[in-house]
Amino acid sequence: MVGYDFTNRLRGALIKAREEAQLRSHDQVGTEHLLLGLLAEDDTLVMDVLENLGAQGPDLQSAIEDRLVDGKPNPRGRATDLPYTQRARVVLDQAIATAHEFGDGYVGTQHLLLGLMLENHGIAAQTLTAAGLSEPQLRREIVRLLQGEGVAALIDVPEMNSDLQVPLSIAVEVHYGDGSTAKKIFTSKDEAIGFLRDRSGE
Repeated sequence: MVGYDFTNRLRGALIKAREEAQLRSHDQVGTEHLLLGLLAEDDTLVMDVLENLGAQGPDLQSAIEDRLVDGKPNPRGRATDLPYTQRARVVLDQAIATAHEFGDGYVGTQHLLLGLMLENHGIAAQTLTAAGLSEPQLRREIVRLLQGEGVAALIDVPEMNSDLQVPLSIAVEVHYGDGSTAKKIFTSKDEAIGFLRDRSGE
């Protein structure tokens, strides 16, 4: 992820995610570890978003931990530079794309939260969905807390009034070799078309 301006909070969450994987003797950092790391970072914005939507950090943590199975300890000690799983890489790609979509000059914990949900299929997305959360809810609440109710209300306008168009993004469903899918977010139609053309040429 060199070259992207990650906030200190986000970097802290990624470090904690790796520590969560190491603690359980896992050989890769998955979406479940990313969500655990994000919760462990205890970022005020993320916690406010979750709690305002009826989800509690400790409950999410317990739900993930109930699904995890510890790996076999490595006799050589814990690896310090664990790779990300394919799904975790999709999450980070989505977090970066979301930051660009919002017009932010940085990638923060709120973008990671949305990236976890946008990935759709990982343990993190499943846990958030089981807690009654959805990507539109998270997006709207983040905007509301950062920019106010007036701006957040615009997110609902396209569904209520077809005469007023406020496109926030163009989502393209991407299919990966392992059978998984995820949304890819673009801020313009031309970007989406260019991406699809590139994919068709692979």
